[in-house]
Amino acid sequence: MGQTAKSNAFKKYASRTELIEQLTCWHAKCGVAIRQAECVELFKEICARLKKSNAKKLPLAAWVQQYRLNNTELFLLLFLATSQLLRVITPSTCKVTALMQEAQTFAPSKEVIATLFDGKGILFARGILTLSGGMVDLKKNPLLADSSLQNTRQSRRTFTPRRVLAELNKYVIGQEEAKKQLVAGVFEHLTKCSQAPDIPFAKNNIFISGPTGTGKTYLCQCLARILKIPFVHADASQYTQTGYVGMSVGAILKPLVALARRKNELPLSIVFIDEIDKLRAGGERWGISTANVQAELLRMVEGRHFTVEDAFTHKTMEWDISRVLFVVGGAFESLQVKHADSSIGFTRAPCVRKEALSVEDYIGYGMLPELMGRFSYFVQLSPLEKEDLRQILLNPYNGPIRQYEKLLHTSAHIQPEWVEEVINQAYKRRMGARGLQQQVGKWFQKYFLEQPVKIYL
Repeated sequence: MGQTAKSNAFKKYASRTELIEQLTCWHAKCGVAIRQAECVELFKEICARLKKSNAKKLPLAAWVQQYRLNNTELFLLLFLATSQLLRVITPSTCKVTALMQEAQTFAPSKEVIATLFDGKGILFARGILTLSGGMVDLKKNPLLADSSLQNTRQSRRTFTPRRVLAELNKYVIGQEEAKKQLVAGVFEHLTKCSQAPDIPFAKNNIFISGPTGTGKTYLCQCLARILKIPFVHADASQYTQTGYVGMSVGAILKPLVALARRKNELPLSIVFIDEIDKLRAGGERWGISTANVQAELLRMVEGRHFTVEDAFTHKTMEWDISRVLFVVGGAFESLQVKHADSSIGFTRAPCVRKEALSVEDYIGYGMLPELMGRFSYFVQLSPLEKEDLRQILLNPYNGPIRQYEKLLHTSAHIQPEWVEEVINQAYKRRMGARGLQQQVGKWFQKYFLEQPVKIYL
C-alpha cells in the first residue's frame, strides 16, 4: 500500500530534457556499487513517471505504454538508450553477459532475464533491439526524436538570401558589405550540401577579420540562428598540436558529434574558430610552434573527413565533415591600422585602413600560405562609428538595453544625455559593441540588487 502511494506521488515528465537529465543521473549511479540501492529506487521512480507521461511528447513513454514493457525490458532499453546518448561515438552495443549481470539487480529472477535475452521478446520482435554474436544492439533510440521525420522536415526547408539578409539586418547594425559576403558564402555552402552526395565539391570556407567588438562572432551566431543550424564557437589559442598536452584541434568538433543523426556524418552546421591571429607563425604556446597548430587546423578545414576522439572511451572515429562550414576569424589589429608618420611614442594617432586586406597581408602577418589557400571568401569588418554605436544601443530587437529589459522584465527610462555619454565612452575606448555592453551593464546593476530570483537546483 505504501509503495503504491509513493508511486502515485511521482509526477509525469514535463519534457524530454527533464527525462534525459534524470536518466543521466541514474546511469552515473549504476556504475557505483555503493549507490546500488539508490540506483534501484531512482529506476523505480523513472518507471512510474514514464507510465504517466504524455506519449505524444515522449517516444519512450509511447513505447512503455504501447508495448506494456515490464521493468526488466525497460531496464534493458534504458541502459542501452542512455549509453548511446552519453557515448555517441561508440556503437550502442553491449555484451549479453554484461547486461544480464546488470539486469539482475532490477529483475525478479534469473529465469526472467534469460527469457528476455533469447531474442524473442517484444523489443526484438519490433526491431528495436537485435541480438547477434552474443551482443545486443539498439537500432532505434527512443530518447531521440524520429530521425526520419527530422530529415524530411529539414529537406523541405527553403531559405532565400534576400530573406536571410533582411532578418540579419534586424540584429546586426552596419557592416553592409560584410553581411552580403558572409551570406553569399553561407548560401554557396548550402547549395553544395543540397546536391547529390556523390558529386564532389571543393569547400568554400570563410576568413573574417576586424577590430574587437565589431561583430565577427555575433554575425555567425545570428546566421546560424536564422538558418536553424548548429553553431560552435572555438578559441584557436586553446588548442595544441596532436600528441601534445592540451586540447587537440579535433576537440572543436566534439559538440557536433552529439548532434549527428546519420552514421559517420556531422550535421549541417557552422564552426567559428576565433582568435586565429594568435597563432601567427614564429610564436610558441606551451612550447609548441603555433605554425604547427595552424597546420593541424589546415587538415580539418581542407578535408572531407576528420578523426575525432571519444571523450569516454578515448577511441577515435572518422567523421564526414563535408557539411560543416568553417569560418575562421581574428582581430589582426596591426593590419587594421596604419600610422600617419614614423614618430615614436604614445602620442602618435593611428588611422584606420580603408582598403581591403589582401591574402598577402595575412601571410605577411604570419598565417601559413597553405591555410590561407583553403578560404574562398575574405570578409573584412570595419570599426564602428558613433552612429553605428547609437543604432546598436537603441536596437529594438536585441540591443544591450533591450536585452536587460527582457531579463529584468522592466522598462528602463533612459535619458538622452546618458545615451550620448555611453556612446562617447565606448567610441573612445575602441571596444565596439562590447564597450556598450559594459556601460549598460553598469547602469542596470542597481536592478539586480532589488529583484529576487527563484532558481531550481
